[in-house]
Amino acid sequence: MQKKPKPPPKGWLWTEDAADYIGVAVTTLYRWRRDGYGPPSTQHGRRRYRYRIADLDAWTNGDTADSEPARAAA
Repeated sequence: MQKKPKPPPKGWLWTEDAADYIGVAVTTLYRWRRDGYGPPSTQHGRRRYRYRIADLDAWTNGDTADSEPARAAA
């Protein structure tokens, strides 16, 4: 039986819920985090990440510096 994680603090979402909230796949959030793109997240333990709902809202509205992907120098 797999141990269910505790819910995040109020105002935060785990990766799975954050992906549903902004309408992308969980793997997309993983890829964005790896590439330094997407909404800011906080690592919680070794494998769990959580997202602040206010940060998700700001990112989807384009209110953050990370709303555009970084361009490689030519």
